[in-house]
Amino acid sequence: MRSIFKYVVVLCLLLTVWSAVAVVVHHHANGTESVRCTICVAAHSAAPKAQAHQLHATFVPVFTLKAQAVSASGQLIAFALSVRPPPTA
Repeated sequence: MRSIFKYVVVLCLLLTVWSAVAVVVHHHANGTESVRCTICVAAHSAAPKAQAHQLHATFVPVFTLKAQAVSASGQLIAFALSVRPPPTA
C-alpha cells in the first residue's frame, strides 16, 4: 500500500512540474492565436471577486453576573491545597 502511495505522489509532483513548465514555455507567434488558446484564456481571465454583505447586528446588554460573597477561610483552604510544601531534608 505504501509503495502505491509513493508512486501516486511522484506522479502528481511530475504532473505539477510539467504543467508549470508548459505554462512558462507557452507562446504564440501572433496575437490572434492567443485568443483561442485555452491556456492563455485561463491565464488572463479575471478571477471572480467575492462579495461580502455586512450584517447589521443589534447588541443588547445582558447582565448575568451575580457576585457571591466568599469567605477568607475558603480561599485559604483552596490555596493550601494547590501549594506544595518545601522539601524536608
